Amino acid sequence: MDLGLYPEARKQLEQALDLHRRVLGAENPKTLKTMGRLARTVLRQGKYGEAEGLLSQGLEISRRVLGSEHPDTLYIMNNLANVYRAQGKYLQAEALLSQTLEIRRRVLGPEHRDTLASMNNLANVNNAQGKYAQAEALYSQTLETRRRVLGPEHPDTLSTISYFAEMYQRQGKYALAEAYDAQALAGRRHALGSEHPDTMASAAGLALAYQSQALAHEALEFDRKKQPDDWQRFDAESLLGASLAGQKKYAEAEPLLLEGYQGIAMRKDRIDVQDWYHVDLARERIVQLYQAWGKPSKAAESREK
Repeated sequence: MDLGLYPEARKQLEQALDLHRRVLGAENPKTLKTMGRLARTVLRQGKYGEAEGLLSQGLEISRRVLGSEHPDTLYIMNNLANVYRAQGKYLQAEALLSQTLEIRRRVLGPEHRDTLASMNNLANVNNAQGKYAQAEALYSQTLETRRRVLGPEHPDTLSTISYFAEMYQRQGKYALAEAYDAQALAGRRHALGSEHPDTMASAAGLALAYQSQALAHEALEFDRKKQPDDWQRFDAESLLGASLAGQKKYAEAEPLLLEGYQGIAMRKDRIDVQDWYHVDLARERIVQLYQAWGKPSKAAESREK
């Protein structure tokens, strides 16, 4: 799962879950932990309903068997809140994360890795709702502690940096978004390798910040090879098209922009709700192409789609 090989991870976790249920029982802590890991992998594949079902079932058992403040129960609560956020159920996500964060601070301490994860996730919910001041305060506190406790190139630290970039991108603060994306990309290349999905996500983010053809091409080639049916592959295609359009290579840009938009739109149900704006961005890039190309009728037609 950490390598981004989600189908393989899912297969192995399903086998492990079946074994744990048969040998240890459905309510054994190891069974619940495996169920939680499977749900995380399923969530990474954009299968939100399935992930929510697994986690809701696991949470009910864990609260009853282990108690509401057991670390394993809190782990499930945290992941269920992430599923709620991905589906746009922000009030449910915020309530569950606030509860999880309060317990983790009290039980585990303010600098525990799990406490910081809850803080970061609560910031994500605020970011998705446009509560940028609250999100920025939580991200800043999380980043400072993660750098000090985990190190500057720990995957958790780099994740917070990447979320900072996304928040600034949403607000149109492109210089700040570019700076944070560049920092996340450099750290991820060094710590995770050039072909890790998180590294490519940072490359795509930086390409979005200043429409770099090289970065967009790098992200697209990775996605075509490693995750050809993922929406981010088509987002990278749209970004590459936008970069070519910016160089007035309109004929080269057009098929990339059209295919990129169609691919993202067709996979909207697999995209976290807070990332749906990528669909609108992909459509707007087509409009901008035709306006720059001197084809106003096609621009108007694309805007109406």
